[in-house]
Amino acid sequence: MTRKRILIGILLLTILLGSISLSSLAGPDPAPVAQEGELLKNPGFEGITCAPDSEPGWCKDNWTHNAFDGSMHDNIFTPQGWVTWWRKGGSYGQPEVKTIPNVAPFTGELPRIRSGNYAVLLFNFYRLQDVGLYQVVSGIEPGATVQFSAHAHGWSCDKDEPMGYTCGDPWNQTFQVGIAPNGDTNPFSPNIVWSEPQRAPDRYRLIGPITAQVGEGGTVCVFLRSQTKWGFKYQDAYWDDASLVVVSPGTPPTNTPPPPPSTATDGPPPPPRATPTPRPDGATVHIVSSGDTLYGIALMYNVDVNQIRTLNAGSLGANDMIQVNQELIISLPSQTATPSPLPQPPTAVSE
Repeated sequence: MTRKRILIGILLLTILLGSISLSSLAGPDPAPVAQEGELLKNPGFEGITCAPDSEPGWCKDNWTHNAFDGSMHDNIFTPQGWVTWWRKGGSYGQPEVKTIPNVAPFTGELPRIRSGNYAVLLFNFYRLQDVGLYQVVSGIEPGATVQFSAHAHGWSCDKDEPMGYTCGDPWNQTFQVGIAPNGDTNPFSPNIVWSEPQRAPDRYRLIGPITAQVGEGGTVCVFLRSQTKWGFKYQDAYWDDASLVVVSPGTPPTNTPPPPPSTATDGPPPPPRATPTPRPDGATVHIVSSGDTLYGIALMYNVDVNQIRTLNAGSLGANDMIQVNQELIISLPSQTATPSPLPQPPTAVSE
């Protein structure tokens, strides 16, 4: 009798478990898990994989030679998870890239690492700069809104400044972050949503944030970018603490096909510079445009900035302040002012 009761109990338990399993299979599909937190790999440039002999808190060999055109350079040490890019042609050129540790000479009065033990440095000498990093991020809910930002600062100077402080034209170097909503990796694509250019001399500053809606493929590409107006001797761009997060969920996808990827180009040519304007008395003058600085105008006409100060004494504001549409005397008839030659438009020449 006891054995019979045991067998009946086992049978009832089997039926009960089977019904639970069947009811689970017949239920609705589980809701997708909400995406939270950081979406980037290696957002602070600390590294993903480290050499076995790395000390605690440090990550040796936390870089690759990854470049956007597949080329290999022994002076490019791109942080893991990222790709280095740059504008080619004309006066532009390939940058040197270093994943820098939080030790001298990157510490002290002007710290080059914002947090953690590493940051990334991109730099070149005497060439125009349009350089940065990008990272492709997949698996995001289509239609979601993502937000991208990073911290950056620069050192821009045309002379040997022992402490590494920015000098000269304060608008020579600017920083931006961007998002390609459909994952386009061409840094010159018209599909990229860019933040406004920002100055960040000597001290870290938040660049962005910028937001964009993720395309139907669920993949975006994010960009870090630094640009210069002049080919100064020192042009360092430091980046740290990037971040990509979802700020609002997506909407149901439509049947509209995504736009085709853009064709990789080397971007638009730099804007033309002003030409000398002679007055009836033979003096060369310059009409101030938005964004002009006294130092930049002196470089444009290849004259000493003190010459412009002397010829325009009484019409300059405090700290060389000038106004849009203001007429500045560049040189008198006995002097010659020649604008610096324009960089040639970029061409698709591999480096």
